[in-house]
Amino acid sequence: MLESIVGLDFLPRGSGVVTRRPLELRLVHTPNRNKKPFAVFENQKNLHYTDMRKVCEQIAFLTNEVAGSKKGIIDDPIVMTIFGEDCPDLTIIDLPGITRVPLF
Repeated sequence: MLESIVGLDFLPRGSGVVTRRPLELRLVHTPNRNKKPFAVFENQKNLHYTDMRKVCEQIAFLTNEVAGSKKGIIDDPIVMTIFGEDCPDLTIIDLPGITRVPLF
């Protein structure tokens, strides 16, 4: 649903719980038709990602960096802003899913 709102494919996919950190997604409408949409992460404000596959990889990296690779869930959010002509001015928070069986 988030990607439908933005109009871009940028989220990691997989089986089980994929969202293991909250994602604070800030969308900013930019009226410039000549500029490609780009993403900026709060911890790397000088880097502009225009390749959405790289955005997906960065989200996965930032998740594993803090939550670990064993499917742990943590409450420290990833903050990312996407600037684009088709983006509405909107902030969305994607929360991790509820799990019933703890994973170690």
